[in-house]
Amino acid sequence: MENIGLLTFIIMKRKIRTRKDALICLVVLLSLLYSTPLLAKPSVGVSFKSKNIKQGDVLFINVKANPGIYKVSGTIFDRPVHFYSNPKKDKYNALVGIDMDTKPRQYTLSLVFEDQKGGKTKKDYKIKVGSTKFGTQKLTLPAEMVELDEETLEKVKLEEEKIGKIWDIFTEDHLWDGNFLEPVKGKTTGEFGLRRIINGEPKNSHRGMDIAAPEGAPVRVANNGRVVFIDDIFYSGKSLVIDHGLGLFTMYFHLSETMVVEGEVVKKGQIIAKVGKTGRATGPHLHWGVRLNGARINPAAIVKLKLE
Repeated sequence: MENIGLLTFIIMKRKIRTRKDALICLVVLLSLLYSTPLLAKPSVGVSFKSKNIKQGDVLFINVKANPGIYKVSGTIFDRPVHFYSNPKKDKYNALVGIDMDTKPRQYTLSLVFEDQKGGKTKKDYKIKVGSTKFGTQKLTLPAEMVELDEETLEKVKLEEEKIGKIWDIFTEDHLWDGNFLEPVKGKTTGEFGLRRIINGEPKNSHRGMDIAAPEGAPVRVANNGRVVFIDDIFYSGKSLVIDHGLGLFTMYFHLSETMVVEGEVVKKGQIIAKVGKTGRATGPHLHWGVRLNGARINPAAIVKLKLE
C-alpha cells in the first residue's frame, strides 16, 4: 500500500505529457514493486483427527500449511504442544495427551504459526474434554505387599523419585514411525484408570493396562525409540521404559527378563523383554503404560490412533 501511495504522489506531481514521461513512471513502478514484493499471507488449515476427546485420550492435531509457514508451536493445559513436520506434504502434526485426572470442561488450544520473514500469527481453538467412566477393581494381596515397613517405604520413595526423573527427559525429534503396536497378545485383565481397592483399602488409580500372557512370552516394543530406564523395583518388578521422542514414553512392567540395555536404540516390533510376575503381581502379565508430555494416557488410545 505504501508503494501505491508513493507512485500516486509522483504521478500527481509530474503530469504525463510525453512518451518519456510514461517510461519514467513505468520504471518507477517496476522498481517499487520489485524492491518490496507484495507477499500473500501464509494460509493454514487446522484439523483434529481425534473427536470426542475424554480423560486418558490422545488429541491428534494436523496442520496443513503453505510453504510460507516454517514453524508451528502451541500450548494447552499450560504445557507446550510439540509439533513435528512432514516437509514433503507441508504438514505439521502433534500429539497431546489428556491426563486421566483432567477436569472435564472446555480448554483453549493456542497455536502460533511463524512465516519465513519472522511474522507470527496466533489462533485459538476450543477443545472440550469429556469424562471417562473408570471402573473399580478389588484385589486381595499378601499383607507384606500392602502394609509396608519403614525400610520398604523408604525404598519405594527413592524408586518413585528415580523413575519420576525420566519424565524430565526431552528428545527434540519424534523417533516413532507410523502406528503403535500392542506389545503382547493376550486378554486385558486390568483396564486403564480402574479405581483400585486392595485388601479393602482405596489405592491409586491404575495408570496403565494389564495384559495377561504366559510367563516368558515375548514383549515387543510398541514403536521405534531408545531405552532410558531398566531396573527392578518394588511395585513394578523388572521394569523397562522407552523414549519415543517429543515427551512420549512407553512402560513395560512385571517382566521376567529384559533383553536390551539402557541407551539402546530399538525398532518397532523388536523383542525387548519377556512377560513375568515380578514386583507386586498376582500372576504373569504385562503392565503397559504410556506417558505423553507428563499426561498419563490410555495405551489403547495410542494404538487406535492412525499415524501412517
